[in-house]
Amino acid sequence: MDSDQYQGIEMGYSAEYKQLGSKFLGFIHPVRNREEAEEIIKEYRNNYSDATHVCTAYVLGVDRDFQMFNDDGEPSNSAGRPILNALLSSETTFITGLVVRYYGGKKLGVPGLIEAYGAAINLCLEQAEIKDLVITKEIKVTISPNEQYKLFNFLNRRNDISHHFNGDEFIIECSQSLTGSLLNELKELPTLAVID
Repeated sequence: MDSDQYQGIEMGYSAEYKQLGSKFLGFIHPVRNREEAEEIIKEYRNNYSDATHVCTAYVLGVDRDFQMFNDDGEPSNSAGRPILNALLSSETTFITGLVVRYYGGKKLGVPGLIEAYGAAINLCLEQAEIKDLVITKEIKVTISPNEQYKLFNFLNRRNDISHHFNGDEFIIECSQSLTGSLLNELKELPTLAVID
């Protein structure tokens, strides 16, 4: 796989798992970075503030080299770790998994917790459409109106990029690995300016 290709999901999925009266609501979501993952976790903790626990994990990076999990008060490694392990087993990245637990009155023990938290995420992953995806980058440019046809011709000859026009700006989307060479080619167009 290229350095900007990975397996991931493009939308969220949810599932419910029950064990001994406890209800485990599983959720998975695509994320681009740590900040986005933490924001989703914060939203779930706010939205499910009545839950007994909201345990989480996420995996980031093309090489899946950034991994985090949180047991949210459950015994150590009994909740967040099984969520993380389920995500890792699916070979996905740029993904967060969350399980909301409502206690049902009977203790499950650590083995029961490990099973339940992992099962809630696995049920989500079974529904998920896992795809080969590419990390993309947006490049915003402007060009004088009398030179726009040159930019249109350049963009229309390329099948490895997408683009759209927004007011005075052209927004070009390409794979992250292509960004440098594409910028060099674009800078050869007269009156073109890259917007930071």
